[in-house]
Amino acid sequence: MVGANTQVNQAPGTSRADFLARIRKALDRPGPQDPGSAPQVPEDLVRLASDQDDLVELFTRRAGEVGMQVRPCRGAELSERLAELLVELQAGSVTLALPTTDRDDQIARDLQDRNIVLLNWRDDRSMAEQYRADAGICDVHAALAETGSLVCCSGADHARGHSLVPPVHIAVVRKQDILPDLLDYIAQQEGTSPPDLPSAQALITGPSKTADIEGVLITGVHGPGQVFIMLIEDG
Repeated sequence: MVGANTQVNQAPGTSRADFLARIRKALDRPGPQDPGSAPQVPEDLVRLASDQDDLVELFTRRAGEVGMQVRPCRGAELSERLAELLVELQAGSVTLALPTTDRDDQIARDLQDRNIVLLNWRDDRSMAEQYRADAGICDVHAALAETGSLVCCSGADHARGHSLVPPVHIAVVRKQDILPDLLDYIAQQEGTSPPDLPSAQALITGPSKTADIEGVLITGVHGPGQVFIMLIEDG
């Protein structure tokens, strides 16, 4: 019987560190990394897209495969093409969140000419205006070619509801927004301090879907049932 204060000698090589070391040696893997350092990524295995690829073509193809509709256009055509799409969708009201260079009088005039109401979501803290909208229009903070995903961040000029609440989400994507994959987007955020980070980031890969009810896939229950991408080819 071993007493409470009796020290038991452990056989050599049976500690947790020695055990894991033997496994790493057998697998020909390096020793444990510094906990403060990021793990090394075997890029030849996990990177399916790179800067050498035609990112516009890859993004367009992947976005289509996940159920989003990509409509290429030129920057000068954006206002007219947005208005045409909204008429096609029979959308009577919209919320709009675009950079200052795009949020000009021409968009408002084109919408008004087609009797489309531009809702003032900025003064509405309850998001009621966004719930009233038939469509939400916003630019993106990035687009990921590998998966055809959109990255939408919230902020003073980008309420999270534009891409999550209305039944139709219309995203404006420029060529320079397209990155190979999520790792590239994360790398862009390195060095950003918490106060400068958005309060929320949404990765959107296709229309909203759920299969909670009897395993039947239903589109548009918890968010937009349609996602359109206005892809600006010259910007």
